[in-house]
Amino acid sequence: MPLSSATPAPSDAPPPAPPHRAADDDELVVAPRWLPSPYVLLGGLLWAVLSAAAWQVPMCCEAGLNAAVVERLRSNLLHPSFPMTDLPAVASAHYSPYAVMQGLTARAGGLSGQFVLVLSAAVNLALLLTGIGRLARLLTPNRWVPVLALIPLALIHWADPGRWSAPSTFAVAVTLHLWAWTASAVTRVPRPGSGRPPGRAPRWAEAAGIGVLLGLVLLVHPPSALGAALGVVALIAVRQRTRIRPTVRRWAVAGLCAAAVAAVWPYYNGLTAQPAPSSAGATSRPETGGAPVTGEPYTWATAHVPPGEVVLTDSRPAMYALAGHGAYVLADGLPDAGLAAAERRERSRAVAAYLDSATTQEQRDRITGRYGVRWVLLTRFQKLPGDAAVLAYSPRTGEVLARVPER
Repeated sequence: MPLSSATPAPSDAPPPAPPHRAADDDELVVAPRWLPSPYVLLGGLLWAVLSAAAWQVPMCCEAGLNAAVVERLRSNLLHPSFPMTDLPAVASAHYSPYAVMQGLTARAGGLSGQFVLVLSAAVNLALLLTGIGRLARLLTPNRWVPVLALIPLALIHWADPGRWSAPSTFAVAVTLHLWAWTASAVTRVPRPGSGRPPGRAPRWAEAAGIGVLLGLVLLVHPPSALGAALGVVALIAVRQRTRIRPTVRRWAVAGLCAAAVAAVWPYYNGLTAQPAPSSAGATSRPETGGAPVTGEPYTWATAHVPPGEVVLTDSRPAMYALAGHGAYVLADGLPDAGLAAAERRERSRAVAAYLDSATTQEQRDRITGRYGVRWVLLTRFQKLPGDAAVLAYSPRTGEVLARVPER
């Protein structure tokens, strides 16, 4: 008789524990869902530091020019004068949608151009940082890639804050969001059961919206618009995976929308207007040989000059500081492209003649009376007119602010 398998005898010993399973490596490195990413933490810290540093930017160079634009729109939103000179701005490329938004903010809150500039710096940085984050997430799953972009961003902002252009920062930030939107539109995964292949052509509304954003960048900063358009084309060429005909039609609509936005802007035509001049290098030594005044805040002068009054000076740094606080200058060292060339030359000659030591007092009186000059700001090498009353001076540079009688 065959023997059956032996039944194990009962035992009081506890059953053996199941073998311990080692934790997967992924479980050890994955951070909790509630913990912000490294980019959010470091980017937020950088935003706070640079936004606070914006309060220390002097009103010279780009900052003074941008503040002057806001001051003109705050005074007259529909028909502003040129940023630096007291003449109606027929077609000045400074008055972009970005500047108009700043002007509306200044008017609504009763804020100065300088204060709005500081607020804009915080908004621009937020747009820039979120744009970098959005685009990086679409290009790579690595959470540390966008962190690397923070290093050059911090260095660029910190190197020379006085010359950092707010409009170009805004344009670059919008461009990053534009690229992220484009990449998302051409690679969207369709809903299950829709029957649409991945990478379909964008919706009509998406194409139109992308075109409007591209037109906005063109109005704010034309050089950035060229790079923005090339980036959109590159993303379409690399990521688009669908039939050519519907794709071409939709992106043609995007191009038409961009051109329409640039053409119908009421302050100037974005397709034909010359780019707004940049004040880079405006902190150089004045042509008359005066002392360099880079970084001079000019609060000792702007505290006396009321907004809207005309100052005669050939010191470029002083021009931007005065205009940034609401005053005008007789002749801008870097004239607006929309100002007639004959008018620019005439005003420059008037400034040179007034500051010439050989000019008689009668000739100076004709200049101040014709252009409504009430103030002169002179370097330490220039002679004070006999009828001028000194109100303030800079111990650092030797510059003098004087008031001339009304003619």
